[in-house]
Amino acid sequence: ITTASTAPADVLSAFDAILPSEAILLRTVARPDGALRTLRAERAGMFEWTPLVEGPGHWEVEVHRRDARPGALRGVREALSWDHARLDGLEQAATEAWKAAQERSASRFHLRFAFGLQRHIRFEESVLFPEFERLTGVAPDRGPTAVMRVEHRLIEVLLDEVAAAADRGLRPPVHARDDLRATLENHNVKEENVLYPLLDRTLAAAEADALVFQFQSMEPAR
Repeated sequence: ITTASTAPADVLSAFDAILPSEAILLRTVARPDGALRTLRAERAGMFEWTPLVEGPGHWEVEVHRRDARPGALRGVREALSWDHARLDGLEQAATEAWKAAQERSASRFHLRFAFGLQRHIRFEESVLFPEFERLTGVAPDRGPTAVMRVEHRLIEVLLDEVAAAADRGLRPPVHARDDLRATLENHNVKEENVLYPLLDRTLAAAEADALVFQFQSMEPAR
């Protein structure tokens, strides 16, 4: 379902018309903050909010329906691991489209993958890593977050190479895609098994849920 209306009743009607694992696509000319606030108030815990395009003048957000009861609190590991899986799926779809000589679809998938991964990294470094360091007392230049920041820089270099080629409608170099996939696989395992679970164990459930909402409502990159 695609909708350009962010009126509360229209957003809820479109969302309620889909099944778990399905999604609606919001397309608007202004940032759809009201739609997010409506879902947060009326369908808390039941949705994923995934920006695809962030202005100016054009915004797109996928709203996925979760198989969850209304008001369910979100854990950091569950929410951020879901985004890892979403990004992996986009990268795999891009690879398959390149193999099938579907250049337009392949480019779109890889550019969405790049946008989403950059947004994910930005959230971790601006919100999640500082919260981990506050809770554990580990300095930013020590411990797991220091390692993850170094890995983020490598990921960004490889991602830039992939995105630059896709933006020109060209198949990204095999070495860049393979190295990026391998780096992400190792990196995501550490986050999902160390960083995210510690945050969930240390924070109250409502505090972890608030972090997830910060991810959903994060300001666009400038």
